[in-house]
Amino acid sequence: MTSPDLPAGFLEAVDSAPFGFCLLNASNHEISYVNYAFGPMLGQFDIININQNIEELIPDYIMQYIFHQAQRSYDYDCEIFTETGSSRWVRIHVEEINYKSQPYLALWINDVTQIIESESRNAQALKAMEQAAEMKSNLLATMSHEIRTPMQAVFGFLELIAEEKPDQKILDMVTTARSSAADLLEILDDVLDLAKLDADKMELDNFEIPVRTLSSGVIEALEVKKFGNNVDLLSRVGEDVPSVVKGDPKRLRQILINLMGNSLKFTREGHITLMISTNCQKLTLPKGALGLRFEIIDTGIGMSEEACQRLFKPFSQADNSTTRAFGGTGLGLSICKKLVDLMGGKIGVYSRQGMGSTFWFEIPTEEVSSAYQSDNMPSLEGLALLVIEDHPKAVVEITNALKSMGAEVESCMTYEEGLNLIKRRPFDAAICDHNLPDGWGLNLIRDINDIRPYCGLVMYTVHDDYSIQNALRSLGANHLVKPASRAGLGEAVQGVVKQISSQRLDGPQKILFAEDTPAVREILDKQLHTLGIEADFVENGQEALDALKTGKYGILFTDLHMPEVDGYHVIRSIRNSETEEKRFPVIVMTADVQMAQRQTYMELGFDECLLKPVSLAQVRRLMMRWGLLPEGIVRASDTDSPSLSSKTEDPSINLKELKNILGALDDMALEMLDMFTTMTEPLIADLQSAYDNKNWDQFSEIGHSLKGSARSAGAMKLGDICSRIQDETPKADAATRSQMMQAAKEEFSAVKQSIEQLKQTGF
Repeated sequence: MTSPDLPAGFLEAVDSAPFGFCLLNASNHEISYVNYAFGPMLGQFDIININQNIEELIPDYIMQYIFHQAQRSYDYDCEIFTETGSSRWVRIHVEEINYKSQPYLALWINDVTQIIESESRNAQALKAMEQAAEMKSNLLATMSHEIRTPMQAVFGFLELIAEEKPDQKILDMVTTARSSAADLLEILDDVLDLAKLDADKMELDNFEIPVRTLSSGVIEALEVKKFGNNVDLLSRVGEDVPSVVKGDPKRLRQILINLMGNSLKFTREGHITLMISTNCQKLTLPKGALGLRFEIIDTGIGMSEEACQRLFKPFSQADNSTTRAFGGTGLGLSICKKLVDLMGGKIGVYSRQGMGSTFWFEIPTEEVSSAYQSDNMPSLEGLALLVIEDHPKAVVEITNALKSMGAEVESCMTYEEGLNLIKRRPFDAAICDHNLPDGWGLNLIRDINDIRPYCGLVMYTVHDDYSIQNALRSLGANHLVKPASRAGLGEAVQGVVKQISSQRLDGPQKILFAEDTPAVREILDKQLHTLGIEADFVENGQEALDALKTGKYGILFTDLHMPEVDGYHVIRSIRNSETEEKRFPVIVMTADVQMAQRQTYMELGFDECLLKPVSLAQVRRLMMRWGLLPEGIVRASDTDSPSLSSKTEDPSINLKELKNILGALDDMALEMLDMFTTMTEPLIADLQSAYDNKNWDQFSEIGHSLKGSARSAGAMKLGDICSRIQDETPKADAATRSQMMQAAKEEFSAVKQSIEQLKQTGF
């Protein structure tokens, strides 16, 4: 490639130009031409002579920009310092050209100080904005997580209160409180989603979506939220809409629930219709591609065009009056827009005041054909499954999906039919809806759990309810929200089957327990004695590892938090020393609900998890799964009595919980409670000593030990106080620590009084 020639008349034109220009002989770097602006641009105010070598005029740090590389054309920005100490930024453009048939270098210099400073300010502002956005996202995520943790406890206690069968007035208040708690958790979910979307951390799945199941499921989920409104919820799916498409079923359902829930809020009578078609009007699609248009049409109050334009922004509603009259944070529509954008779609609204609204969105997707290969689907080959579902179309879809993965499937449509089938024959897993015509699915799952401890349990429902999730977690069941993909349904079934499948110990049958709290050891010993099982106990992880070396034990149950060596170290030591061919079974015992999630304890190397306080029924079922106890009929001692005595009203000792733990309220239970008092008295004294000496690590650690032993003895309120001591001490102020210490002493005194009264009067 030849260098360009310098145009005729060019030098005369640039002589008085505002930018600097210079011609250099490429071989010796002598100046052949320079205009008036060149010197000042470089901070050089002396006269520049022709034939002068440019290296005599320009500092080395500028020369490196000019002769750094042998390109034909290039630009460099550099900072020029003058004799007065001031500086400016210049952009040097260097280009090889021909001049008088000889190779030359042409230098252009422009002052770009304002440009560079502007870019710097913009970069700093952008960085500040990114940092602010990151801080906001972190704050929202942290806030959501920190509020969610105590809210889970609120849900749990409200559920326990409801199960105590209080009078109707109390039950109504509990129901209202549970509904309000669910609303708060929904808001927290919205806040967390908004934080993820703003931080570009939201990732979409790409699974199968059964469109008609999605549509009917959304309608069913919103039926319970009508609150007496005279509104019909309708669904219309076009005949040309494929049965199954690809996308993110969870997020698509979230968009529809938000949009239809918004319409329901502003529609008191008439109808709300969900329409799904392939008639995309706003979305540009390649030829032959598939898009779906979703429309939510209501007969509500409508809104003005100005109000429509304010929607889809965070914390924004049509106007301030709607917030007061109808409530809401305004987050739902904003999240809908961000999710639709993330899906590559478009969203909008048509509305007129007094004439209802139509919210719409369009997304690109693709059809999943009937010939879709199942190579990547979970294998359910050989499994016998029971489906309890009252919706005819859903029964067909679920059954076909499970059969396509190799399962043998039997189905029914009522609570009673499902219960009779479970009594007649064993199934590997049961998939149950919550809304059944003759009862709640959650109660059916409880019944199945008692009759068939080996049966895996999945609740497949439109209800994304936290109280149901908590109850299912305690039963070891899986919660799956409709519509799930075929893979999602298969994985849920596969997971519970693996989790509950019968195990057998190849070697010794003896059990070892590692637990540092004496009261908990005593309760576990009583539970095992009730079941006719013998076990040995050690007090810490090091003793457990030493005992396992004897080869006497076939299975280990271990607490996580123990002195000297904890449960985390124990499981690492066991897994690091064994071979792949022979795996030693280890079950973790913990009060941490998060640990109960299968993925969590499996990743750490444990085989199962027992949540404290451990009930006798939990111990019995687990022993049956590991072949240490024959499967049999559920004994009366493993189930709750219709009612206990009036002493269940005593908040210091929860007799119902104590009966679940011990199996029976008898003389042995009284002996255990008396032993609990004797063993706990020194711990309360140690707690006071740690408080007096301001040894907060020890204060928190003793709180952990007291928490487990108190809850295992039915002293739930004392256990909750000790849980606070464990969790809050490191960050608590002096007043809070004092309050927790005093509360622990007072509650322990109340527990002792209750136990003394029980010893005198009996249960």
